[in-house]
Amino acid sequence: MEMLAEWLPRTGAILTILFGLIGFFNPRLITAKQQIELRSPMALSEARVVFGGLHLGGGIMALTLHEPLIYMTLGVAWSFGLLARFYSMVADKTSLQHSLPGIIIDATMAFLFLSGLAFS
Repeated sequence: MEMLAEWLPRTGAILTILFGLIGFFNPRLITAKQQIELRSPMALSEARVVFGGLHLGGGIMALTLHEPLIYMTLGVAWSFGLLARFYSMVADKTSLQHSLPGIIIDATMAFLFLSGLAFS
C-alpha cells in the first residue's frame, strides 16, 4: 500500500504536466473540445496561462519536491474544479453529456493526488 500511496500522486503530477504541455504549446486542442473560442492573441495567451502554465508549474513542483502538502493542494484544486463543473450544470444548465469528460478527468486527478492521504 505504501508504494501505491507514493505512485498515485506522482502519476497525477505526470498527467498534470502532460496537460500543461498541451495547454502551453497547443491550447486550442483543449479549448476546441470545450467549445471555447480563442478569437484574439490575448485570448490565446490567457488559455496558455490557465491550461498550460498553471498546470506545468504545479505538476513540476509536485514531482520535483514530492511534498504531501503540494499533492494535497493540487488534489483540492482539482476537487474544486469538479465542484465547479457540477455547479455549472445547475447554474449554467450544461448537460451531463457535455460535462462528463471533464467530470471524469477532474475526479480522476483529484483521486490521484488525494489518494496518498487515504493509503498512507
